[in-house]
Amino acid sequence: MAGQTDNNIVRFLAQHGKISQEQFQELIAEAQEVNISADRLLETKKILSEEDVAWAKSQLYNIPIADIYGMVVDRKVLEIIPKDVAENYNVVAFAKEKDILKVAILDPSNFKAREAVEFVARRKNLKVELCTAATTALKNILAQYGGLSAEVEEVVGAVESRFASVGQEKKITGEMDIEKAGQEAPIAKLVSSILKYAVDNQASDIHIEPLLDKTRVRYRLDGILKETALLPGHLHSSIISRIKVMANLKLDETRVPQDGRIRIMAANRKIDLRISVLPLFDKEKVVMRVLDPMRRVFDLKDLGLWGNALEVVNKNLTRPHGLILITGPTGSGKTTTIFAAMKILNQPAVNVVTLEDPIEYFLSGANQSQVKPNIGYTFASGLRSIVRQDPDIIMVGEIRDTETAELSTHAALTGHVVLSTLHTNDSFGAIPRLIDMGIEPFLIASSMNLVIAQRLVRKICPHCAEQVEPSPQIEESIEQSLKDTKDIDLDYYRDKKTNHLKFYRGRGCSRCNNEGYRGRLAIFEALEITDEMKKIITSGCRIEEVKNEFCRQKMITMLQDGYIKVLRGETTIEEVLRAARE
Repeated sequence: MAGQTDNNIVRFLAQHGKISQEQFQELIAEAQEVNISADRLLETKKILSEEDVAWAKSQLYNIPIADIYGMVVDRKVLEIIPKDVAENYNVVAFAKEKDILKVAILDPSNFKAREAVEFVARRKNLKVELCTAATTALKNILAQYGGLSAEVEEVVGAVESRFASVGQEKKITGEMDIEKAGQEAPIAKLVSSILKYAVDNQASDIHIEPLLDKTRVRYRLDGILKETALLPGHLHSSIISRIKVMANLKLDETRVPQDGRIRIMAANRKIDLRISVLPLFDKEKVVMRVLDPMRRVFDLKDLGLWGNALEVVNKNLTRPHGLILITGPTGSGKTTTIFAAMKILNQPAVNVVTLEDPIEYFLSGANQSQVKPNIGYTFASGLRSIVRQDPDIIMVGEIRDTETAELSTHAALTGHVVLSTLHTNDSFGAIPRLIDMGIEPFLIASSMNLVIAQRLVRKICPHCAEQVEPSPQIEESIEQSLKDTKDIDLDYYRDKKTNHLKFYRGRGCSRCNNEGYRGRLAIFEALEITDEMKKIITSGCRIEEVKNEFCRQKMITMLQDGYIKVLRGETTIEEVLRAARE
């Protein structure tokens, strides 16, 4: 069990008003339940910026903060601390001045780490100056030890293979024994490095795919696929075999798709990987979804809900029964939003039961169940069982078929709050989609309370944001779109000198890996199923009546919400237009 000494940082941050007392108590309670320290849970959930956490460590342990973002460390200095010591204790040597070795440490309270650093330094006749640093900055320096590059070289030899940037990979000929290579330690270490990189960089997905004579490794970071590695093509089958072994899949089956799961330990916590193996022309491709149940369950406001939409959502979450749907394409953050809503609903006086595929977040106090279609435990069969568990709140991961839609609708009609997700382009699109699935319009009107539609956009990096002038066409488009929107004063967002609307972008810096973006937020629209809307649904959903009801509700569309967030400097117009096209 985590002890009091493991809660120093969260307690310090609470005392100094960086986190609320409610957040502090939630962290302590959840840390006890999952048996890790509250300090580690704080960083895992990313409740505060890394800079705030580093500041707290600096104040608590009386050591300076090292600004090591973007630093390329001299190899001789870096390797004073051996790679295994650095990775095990999350410490890096980043500078050496005469006999002083400057070392950044992620956890200043870890006295074993301090002793290890002191021991290494003494052997080199050096004195240690300890600093703390932002997690991402320290991890970026850890990556300079070699990571994937070193593992590839260990497998095929430095002469034959280089881990190269795109376009620099040398063609490799010849084959390796698949069975033998798949079992050898270097292949295992290579796969471990691929997985570790994903966890360290908060990737949501890993793609390992064959090209003509190479294997490409891509990671989805902030919603965008990034090509990170090109490996020699003759390693491909060995890598796939290793992943199959880890996921308990059939090694000799290469003709049909296979699905599995892997659980790994990373950063002292359990990470689940959902594995999908797809046969291609002559090889197989693997995609791994990275699932970290310890991720922070956000508040609705943190996600980007505001104003009238936030009021509508909060109002409908207080209703004693009814169906609430969150819609959008795959990867649009629907599950994150649904758990933010459940965080409000999850009280000691109610019974919360979920059906998920897979379980992506841990919600203390909720009864979370994972469906297993391969043994007949589906959303529909699970929902039949859940209603016999005396639930107040039911969460169904996704409405995929008519049976699940019918059962969800009837559960909402019989006194339960039901939350679920659906794939539609906008909020109103959920209604014709349910009708197409065979749900009668009068049942939809009677059972549904609210539909939220959303997309994810990347946030401008706050460290390199700069003002830019929009094109006349874009400026005119935004003015036309927002001119009748209540509570939005366009003049507030104008440059006083030019009278043009102010736009922003990220210039690119070391903190955002020169991307100009750091993190994501959602653009939303929230449609309340009012009495007027119910009449529209039962009378045939005529589009003019729907539009009039949108206006009457003062509903801000997703595109308008995106434009407002552009004017606030939260994201760019390019991101909003990209997301809106989805």
